[in-house]
Amino acid sequence: MATFKLIVDSKKADTFAHLGRAEQLKAAHLARFTWDENEISEATKELVLKTTQSGSTCLYLPKKDWKAIFFDMDSTVIEQESIVELSKAAGKEKEVAEITEQAMAGLLDFTSALRERVKMLAGLPDQVIADVAKTLKISKGMHELSKAAKAQNIKLYLVSGGFNSLASGVARELGFDGFLANELDSEEGILNGLLRGTIINAEAKAQFLIETCQRLGIHPNDTIAVGDGANDLLMMQAAGARVGYFPKSVLLPHIFGAIFKGHDHSALIHAL
Repeated sequence: MATFKLIVDSKKADTFAHLGRAEQLKAAHLARFTWDENEISEATKELVLKTTQSGSTCLYLPKKDWKAIFFDMDSTVIEQESIVELSKAAGKEKEVAEITEQAMAGLLDFTSALRERVKMLAGLPDQVIADVAKTLKISKGMHELSKAAKAQNIKLYLVSGGFNSLASGVARELGFDGFLANELDSEEGILNGLLRGTIINAEAKAQFLIETCQRLGIHPNDTIAVGDGANDLLMMQAAGARVGYFPKSVLLPHIFGAIFKGHDHSALIHAL
């Protein structure tokens, strides 16, 4: 018998009345159900899917000793898409934003789309990266979630299809235990429109989770993955639980629920 926790926008709590009486988390505008079951029923999963498809926060997790959480960066841990922010300096914001949106929705191959966007950055000075780093905004609730996870000895990792020159600062600010991201190539201080080394695509994200678990001596089933786009799906499927943060619709059938408008990353604290 396992214990499950389900948190839901308090306005949608009646949808899950079959789970018993909810604990009202008034300050967070959430309701939390806790119940015992061999495994979560298909009927409950379907209700979670319908609730998230309506744009309401709802997610469930089995109660366990979680060991690590792996986060996507762009539009998840930070509010912006970092490559779009870089593209502004090149006058290519519209083009890059359109490709980014399609790639996140799973309509374009991520690796090809990334290479195409990086080409548009050619000619920019390295200094642009440092300038953009100063403008990145940590998503609401991330500092609180990081603090709460650390208090439970949960390790935190940033796994990004963005760039390590930006991801490193974000990971450091939040006290993460490690990060993985792409590396922009440059010549004499000028970006040349190329990437250096392995492309951090969906497969690389999943592999990082698996290899990190092996290094730590933990099982992937004891980890949570948080993301928002198609490039996060394989990493999520490698984890024991998968949570969307304002996710694209392509993710909804595959995850344990999502956080939407009116709530932030701190909502996940109530499910740990």
